[in-house]
Amino acid sequence: MKKIYLILFVIILIGIYFFISKEKEEVVKIGFVGALTAKYSDLGNPMMNGIILAFEEENYKINGKKIELIFKDDKRDEEVNKKIVNDFINQGIKIVIGNVTSSMSKISMSIINNYPDMFMISAASASNEFSGIDDQFFRVHVANNAQRFDTFTKYVIKNNYKKIYGIYDPGNITYTKDYLENFEKSFISNGGEKFIQYSKTDENLDELVSQINRLNPDLILICANSVDAARVVQYLKMKGIENQIASSEWAMTPAFIENTGRYSEGIIFNIDYDENSQNEDFLRFSKKFRERYNLEPSLYASKGYELARIIIELLKVGEQTELKKNLLKIKEFKGLQDTIIFDEYGDVVREFNTFKVINGKFEKVK
Repeated sequence: MKKIYLILFVIILIGIYFFISKEKEEVVKIGFVGALTAKYSDLGNPMMNGIILAFEEENYKINGKKIELIFKDDKRDEEVNKKIVNDFINQGIKIVIGNVTSSMSKISMSIINNYPDMFMISAASASNEFSGIDDQFFRVHVANNAQRFDTFTKYVIKNNYKKIYGIYDPGNITYTKDYLENFEKSFISNGGEKFIQYSKTDENLDELVSQINRLNPDLILICANSVDAARVVQYLKMKGIENQIASSEWAMTPAFIENTGRYSEGIIFNIDYDENSQNEDFLRFSKKFRERYNLEPSLYASKGYELARIIIELLKVGEQTELKKNLLKIKEFKGLQDTIIFDEYGDVVREFNTFKVINGKFEKVK
C-alpha cells in the first residue's frame, strides 16, 4: 500500500512540475525601453499609456498566452540603455519596444541586430540613418527622408519663406540634425535654397537672438523636444523676434503650448497626426484613453497604441520569434487615422499635414 501511495505521490509531483513548466512557457514578455523621466518623458509616458491601453483590451492574453509588459527608463544614458537591453536578452525577451529618441534607439539596435529572432519596433525614432536597412528594427513613425518633407517644404515655398535658420537639439542629434538636413534637401529639390545657418538649442540664447537679427531669416525651424523648443521660442519672442517660427512634430505636444504660453501662437508644425480627426477608430481610442487616464491622447500615445495593436495582430498569427517575417508578409495594418504600410526594410509611408497654433490650439491649415 505504501508503495502505491509513493507512486501516486510521484505522479502528482511530476504532473505539478509539467503544469508549472507549461505555465512558464505560456508567458510572452515584451520589453519597453525609453525616456520615462526628465524632459523627454512627455514622449515616453504617453507612449507607455497607449501601449498599456492596447494590451488591456486583450486582457493581457493572446492565443492563450499571458502577456507581461516590462517598462524600463533609459534615463538618456547609453550605459543604462545597454544594460536594460542586455537584461531583456538574458530574460529571453524577443520583442522590444523602443526607444523614444533616435540616439537611444541606435544604441539598442547595435545590440538587438545581433539576434535574428528578436524584433524591435519604435513609435518615435525617425532618423533617416536607419532607413533602407534589412535588420531587426521597425517603426510606425515615418523616417526623415526628403520625400517625407515634400508637403512641408511646398507649404514653406508657397508662403514665400526663402531664408531658413535651423536650430536643433544636440541631445538627440541622430534625429534632430538629420531632420533639418533632410528638410533642407527637400526644400532645395522643390526650388528653395540652402539654410543660412545651423545652431543648437544649448547655445547662448542672446547669441541666437543676435544672429537672427543679423541674418533676418524668413523662417526659423526648430527641431527639439517640447521643453527645449518652448524655452527657445519663449526667449526669442521675449527679445522681440517676430520672424515666423516652425517646429518638428517632436515638439507638437500639449506641453509645448503649456510651456510657451501666448508665445506659441502662430507656430507651424508638419505632422502625420490630427488630434481633431473624425476617424471612428481614432474617436473610439480617444474616448477610451480619456476614460482610462483623464488626459487627451497625444501623437505619441496614439502611436504607442498603434504599435501595440500591430504586435498583438502579429502574435495572433504566429510565434513571437516570427514577428519580422509575419510583418513583412502582411505589410499593411490599420492605423487610427490611416493605413500603416511597411516596406521591406520596416519603414512606413504615412500622410502629413501642416498645422498652426491658433487661439492656443493646433489647427490644420491648407
